Amino acid sequence: MENPNHSTLNRIGERLRGSLLVKLLSIGFIALLLMIPQSLTYDLIRERQTRQQEAVKEISESWGGQQFIAGPVLTVPYTIWTEEQDGSRTLSTHKLHLLPQELNIEGDARHEMRKRGIFDAILYQSSLRLSGKFDAPNLDELNILPEQLVWNEARVSLGISSMVGIQNTIELEWNGEKKRMGPGTANATLLPSGVGVAVRIPDTLKQWTFSIPLELNGTEAIFFEPVGRVTKAALKASWPSPSFTGKMLPDTRKISQNGFNAHWKILDLNRNYPQQWKDDAYNFADSAFGVRLIRPVDEYLKNERTAKYAILVIGLTFLIYFFFETLRKFRIHPFQYLLIGLALVVFYLLLLSFSEQIGFNAAYGVAAVATIGLISFYSASVLRLPILLIQLTILLGIIFGFIFVVLQLEDFALLAGSLGIFVALAAVMFYSRKVDWYNLE
Repeated sequence: MENPNHSTLNRIGERLRGSLLVKLLSIGFIALLLMIPQSLTYDLIRERQTRQQEAVKEISESWGGQQFIAGPVLTVPYTIWTEEQDGSRTLSTHKLHLLPQELNIEGDARHEMRKRGIFDAILYQSSLRLSGKFDAPNLDELNILPEQLVWNEARVSLGISSMVGIQNTIELEWNGEKKRMGPGTANATLLPSGVGVAVRIPDTLKQWTFSIPLELNGTEAIFFEPVGRVTKAALKASWPSPSFTGKMLPDTRKISQNGFNAHWKILDLNRNYPQQWKDDAYNFADSAFGVRLIRPVDEYLKNERTAKYAILVIGLTFLIYFFFETLRKFRIHPFQYLLIGLALVVFYLLLLSFSEQIGFNAAYGVAAVATIGLISFYSASVLRLPILLIQLTILLGIIFGFIFVVLQLEDFALLAGSLGIFVALAAVMFYSRKVDWYNLE
């Protein structure tokens, strides 16, 4: 005799298996569960990106890092006698900082790639020349008497952020006289790293000319500080993908496959410090301008952007299977949904590993074809009908192709993504508009 309790449990189990609500909840739960391994893949992308940055840092430590050139600055000590209450006098020494009236920067950079394991860094060798002139200071404006200045201790300093990149002796040509510049600046607070040299200030001249040639290695970026009352810069390089950055963009620029050529003209009004001041008061780094040699394709950034679309890819794929299952009257077990979802998660792992070897676009094609092939092969025994298998393969190709197109658009990615989701929703609503969801049996 059949156990009535067992029969009741069978009926309840059968209803649960055939319940549309239970199926949707189970699919949604599996999609959310898949976000756990997907988040681990996302963390792996960030880890590999960090390792690349560490490799670039290791290379730059022995070659020269991002270069920041500030100066030249003419520093002249001056003394002040202070009378104390007991009648004694105390001598204190201060520093007057002068910036050039004119600063002309000419530079030519040649790039090369260096590898550390599978990671590489964009390096450059630059030939620079800084030239211009200083005017005598306006002492009335500074409340300094001429006899207070110690001209025989005047020094010219040039800030260089990465001293490892210096390739040749640096000689300052000061009023036609050449002087070798040594390590250290006249003021470590103003210019913490760089070179300097003592200069002679002729009494008969009210204007002093200078010229400084530089052979400098660096990594990925070079910046200049517009210390002149008028600063003009002309920079060219062989790298075809520059990113002009800083407080001032170039007035003119020309970019081609052979490199770029850019020109700046910056006035003292474009920055937040004067041409002359006493002691330490200003920070040069706030007004720098320059260029970064960027990668035209950043594999890790594109991998990161691709991973953000994971929930969309998984959701659309599960939606396809749900429609096949519901409208074609056969069942797909939640475990089968889980395996299909795991195959989609592995796609992002394949994409990351292949992109480090063959580039992002080729890696995307390899990973997409492998994933679609795996899912189609597995689904052949699930869907049973060849026409459904063909439809599934085409729809998966459309999904992966759509994500690839969105990644290429960059500036219009949000617009394209929004339109794509709208079209997908419209298609679902169109093909399900006549379905009687209460009577699917």
